[in-house]
Amino acid sequence: MTHRQEVEAILAGARAEHRALLEAVSPALRASLPVDATGITQAIDHLAGAAGMSPEEAHGAQVQAHRTNSAVLHGRVFGRAPLAPETVLAAFADGARVRAGMLVRLAGDVGGAALEDEVRGLVSEGDAGSPAHLRELYAAQERAAIAIAAHLDALAA
Repeated sequence: MTHRQEVEAILAGARAEHRALLEAVSPALRASLPVDATGITQAIDHLAGAAGMSPEEAHGAQVQAHRTNSAVLHGRVFGRAPLAPETVLAAFADGARVRAGMLVRLAGDVGGAALEDEVRGLVSEGDAGSPAHLRELYAAQERAAIAIAAHLDALAA
């Protein structure tokens, strides 16, 4: 199986799991889960391993960056108080920013400046102020992961 096929399968499986989850939860909870980064995160893990990066190295930078996530900071200040919809969106956008940095780094590691620029263009932040825009941002990150995987396949050919 190629890296592209692996990444596409990872992403498809995560999308199916997210759809199933949304069908099983209340409308209120469903509204707070506009996107799911599981597939992108798993794709990054796969790509990092294929690029020769250790799991510790791949996760370390992301864990550090997630410490300033809006939801994490809200929890530190307000405890278990409910999150406002804006805070939920900001938390998802913060997570996307962290993953974008890792995707750009991986692109540079495996494909040099040209792939890094391509991926940076795909994952540039843009407006994540609504669930629809957030879904677009996450879809762009999926396309970036597929582009990196395709480049790895081209290197192996």
